[in-house]
Amino acid sequence: MKVLKCLQISFIYIGAIIGAGFATGREVMLYFGGGGVLGGIIAGLAMGILCGLFLLSAKSYRRLKNSDKLPVKIIFGIIKSLLWLCTLVSFVCMVSGCEEIIGSCFGIKNAGLWTGIFVSVLGACEMSVMRKFNAVIVPLIMALLVALSSQGTTFFESGFQPIKVLCYCGMNIMTGGYIIAEQEDDFSLKQVLFISCVTAVFFALAISLVYFISIDYKNFSMPIMEFAKARNMKSVSGLIIYLAIFSTLIGCAKLICQENSRIKIPAPFSVAFLVAFALVALKCDFSTLVARFYPIIGYIGVGYTAFTLVLPTAVYIYDVKSGKRKYKRRPLARARGRKYIQAD
Repeated sequence: MKVLKCLQISFIYIGAIIGAGFATGREVMLYFGGGGVLGGIIAGLAMGILCGLFLLSAKSYRRLKNSDKLPVKIIFGIIKSLLWLCTLVSFVCMVSGCEEIIGSCFGIKNAGLWTGIFVSVLGACEMSVMRKFNAVIVPLIMALLVALSSQGTTFFESGFQPIKVLCYCGMNIMTGGYIIAEQEDDFSLKQVLFISCVTAVFFALAISLVYFISIDYKNFSMPIMEFAKARNMKSVSGLIIYLAIFSTLIGCAKLICQENSRIKIPAPFSVAFLVAFALVALKCDFSTLVARFYPIIGYIGVGYTAFTLVLPTAVYIYDVKSGKRKYKRRPLARARGRKYIQAD
């Protein structure tokens, strides 16, 4: 089993999901601040399980994507269009968040713009470039969270609200699931289980750390930043936020460029398109964007997850009815009774 390759897939998935809301602590407090850390842990484990299920569904997803049948093309076109639009909205939100957060906290002007331009160029590169970036960024974010949390917390609750877990997963899963489904690699069951377990543990630990850091400051807009300020570690929290935004932006830019290339749009045009929306993002208020669009993205994410998870079963049933899967008898010399095998 290629451990490094599996870890890269896990980090791509995680990097596509964590963003400004997660890294500031506001998102974790919104969903779990009033319920308890147990809900966050369960949500992290659920996100890891979903990662494995998306990988298992990837082959059926590719079959649907490459189908020549008109009804399938129409359905898949609608799905891909919704995912593309949601990814573009996420890109705008992250650029806007980067501009506001880094500008207000550190006085760095145009941080969002220059970051948007840089990731737009990276989006036109091969997927391997994104894998390498996230293989460094995601473990670094975890290390910084551990360093920050070591400064101590004073309070936490261990409660659990199932509806909060469901809402959190639905809001976050779309980009991660989308990028996993677009992976062209085939993984064995052993590799899928490894990726799923690593992702689940990593996510659960990351959410727990953010929870412990943020809980004393849960009524602030950026709890992690407030925690860090009180301990003279403002630069650490700033780096965590920036890296989380950057990792999400890479995923968004890559997906948009990848989808554009499939309809024969040249890479330079895709880069220019993203840069134009980065400029638009500078004129938008981050909180307003999140309030208006994130609930919609959450509903679409739940629908997309349901679609992807039932896809393998639907494809299997279709193959049986269309005669593509048949069963025949083949005598086995050492077998007792009749054995049935599946014909390829």
